[in-house]
Amino acid sequence: MTEKLYDTDSFLTRFEAKVLSCETHGDEYFIELDRTAFFPESGGQSGDGGTIGEAEIYDVRYDAGKIVHVSKTPLTRGATVCGEIDFEERFRKMQNHTGEHIVSSIMHRRFGYNNVGFHLGKDEMTFDFDGEISKEQLKEVEDEANGIVFKNVAVKTYYPSAEELKNLEYRSKGELEGAVRIVEIEGVDICACCAPHVKSTGQIGIIKILGFMR
Repeated sequence: MTEKLYDTDSFLTRFEAKVLSCETHGDEYFIELDRTAFFPESGGQSGDGGTIGEAEIYDVRYDAGKIVHVSKTPLTRGATVCGEIDFEERFRKMQNHTGEHIVSSIMHRRFGYNNVGFHLGKDEMTFDFDGEISKEQLKEVEDEANGIVFKNVAVKTYYPSAEELKNLEYRSKGELEGAVRIVEIEGVDICACCAPHVKSTGQIGIIKILGFMR
């Protein structure tokens, strides 16, 4: 099983790893490593890009429970390689995803609405709620979210024990099995999430909601 380096260090950009397998899938190669800093597509967020050795990685995903790095260039099984993620793209996603947590927590606290849909790609982020608010209310949510950014609140990630999880009030889109990774924005939000995030809300920058529809 691949060690998820991004799980504990979202700012890691370069790493060394061993190639466990390189399988042909049409004109693509699915590369599995013993450890990776590349985040695979999951939870509505697209996978990271970058390079592993001479191979350009343009997608990372789960395949039959394994994390595979998708490339047009094969790598040698057993080789030790250097991986480097496209951190400009990764950091933008970290900013957006942490900002989504803030907005979703405000929507839940103010109106009782839940985030029931989420997509974070290279060019846009969208999220869906199970209720409606007005344009004026949305502006109030945006203003409150930016106030939290300005306070530069700490963002922590951790795996609580099963007993700790029972007594923890946290947001989640569904029932979860196994170890649950928690992302906590101190005093703001506690949410189950597998993705990389910034270390403090000040790193998000300005939160701007560009549009909304029914």
